Amino acid sequence: MPSTQPRNVFRVLSIDGGGFRGLYTATLLNTLARRFSENSDVPLDIGKKFDLIVGTSTGGILACALAAGIPINDISNIYVKHGKDIFSNPQPENKLKLLFWGCANKRKNSCDAGKLNAILKSTFSDTTIKQIYTNRNIALCIPTIDAVTHHPWVFKTPHNKGKNRDDNYSLVDVCMATSAAPIYFPIHECASPDNKAGKQFFVDGGLWANNPVLIGMAEALQINQNKEIEIISIGTLPAPVGSVIQKVRRGLLDWKFGAEALLLGMDAQASGYDYTAQFLATSLSGKCTVIRIDKNKVCPSPDQAKCLAMDAADDCNISVLTKLAESAADRIHGEEMAKINRGEISIIADIFQNLTPLKVDGK
Repeated sequence: MPSTQPRNVFRVLSIDGGGFRGLYTATLLNTLARRFSENSDVPLDIGKKFDLIVGTSTGGILACALAAGIPINDISNIYVKHGKDIFSNPQPENKLKLLFWGCANKRKNSCDAGKLNAILKSTFSDTTIKQIYTNRNIALCIPTIDAVTHHPWVFKTPHNKGKNRDDNYSLVDVCMATSAAPIYFPIHECASPDNKAGKQFFVDGGLWANNPVLIGMAEALQINQNKEIEIISIGTLPAPVGSVIQKVRRGLLDWKFGAEALLLGMDAQASGYDYTAQFLATSLSGKCTVIRIDKNKVCPSPDQAKCLAMDAADDCNISVLTKLAESAADRIHGEEMAKINRGEISIIADIFQNLTPLKVDGK
């Protein structure tokens, strides 16, 4: 597979899920691009610096947008301008209000999937996953779950010869499928592109691969042409260091009708997959490097953490996510300027330096 990199390296970008917290990832990427590139006053083509992009849930939307050549500012604006319309009914913290919230949503999802679908349609139009690869030569892997069989499903561009199952799925359906988080969004129903009479049903890939780094590693090992592999993995914020357990007997309200348990599982899985990927990379004798780009760079304070619900699109969340992402990017850039931690930082700098301007609307 051809690579856009001057070095003999195969580069992978892996993006976690996390609902509205995808704004953190978009801001982090945008700030790194502006700090390191000399062309910071024009839209920059971050996606072209990678041979393969994997992303789950909100990370899947970011992955598809980067592969499609959508300006990173446009991606951030989806969260800032439309977040309140999509996440229109966030879970309240107050127990009494939460009880009423649960009763009001006992037979429906809490977020507006129709609004999300409309925004994705305006962003990607009818572009298929095959067309992205044909037009941009960037491979994609987007995990979801087949709700009928309960088996994992990974939407893939046709970067492996002879594997064309997903060619005709639209990016809109791919993004809706990977982000169909239980409680928040409905199961995504779509027509099979190869059998219009058939229906398919998908649930959020974050239930099994919220951190898709292992998918990226496995795919890279399969398709790269004997090149060194460099994987940049980005979370939607570093996992908290722990919790104060004041109550062990918990009911539906304590677990926020399952949402708190869902978040706990996603955070633990993201951390566990990162550790496993690092261990496997070490076992590959220098042929693979995995960098968790924001690991140990910044962590929300207890007050900031109160704002960071997956379905909260308020001004507090926007402010905290933006500031923490900019802080993480500034620290990475500062370490490069001071020549600190040269191994990982030099790889990040090499990626984000000299980004090419992005062609927008044919210009």
